[in-house]
Amino acid sequence: MKTLLAHLQKAETFVAVLAFVTVAGLLFADVAAREFFGNGIFAAQKIAVYATAVAGMLGFAIVVGVHGHLRPKIIDKVFPESWNPLLDRLGDAVSSAICVFMGGIAADFAYTSFDVGEVGMVLMNKLWWMQAIIPYAFFSSAFRFLVYAALPATRPIGEGIEA
Repeated sequence: MKTLLAHLQKAETFVAVLAFVTVAGLLFADVAAREFFGNGIFAAQKIAVYATAVAGMLGFAIVVGVHGHLRPKIIDKVFPESWNPLLDRLGDAVSSAICVFMGGIAADFAYTSFDVGEVGMVLMNKLWWMQAIIPYAFFSSAFRFLVYAALPATRPIGEGIEA
């Protein structure tokens, strides 16, 4: 299972980096075109916004994959330290449930866009394909949290970021 999670992490990281490179490349090219030719590149900014959304949503799943979210430490003082393994598993299970719930809402949102044929104003493109990244990120994170709850040895070593 650790291998599957590692491959998922690498694939999502690759796509997120590719999206950020796309954003940087498009915005640089758009500014350069404006400076040298007087006109920007058609829809470069809108495509950069889409790529940023992809990178941002994948960033959520990537951070779950390295256990890098903010973690309030105040609760550590409420329960005995010996309870930490159980509380970690419980936290992962609850986080998985929250992500499944949010993924369901996001899937309904994207499906509604698909169903009504919603299109973007600049490119006149269907929006559902870009919105599909939202439920994907939640369901991918839910899967990770569920694996961490069921198989604690697969959980990343990181302690999160203290808050």
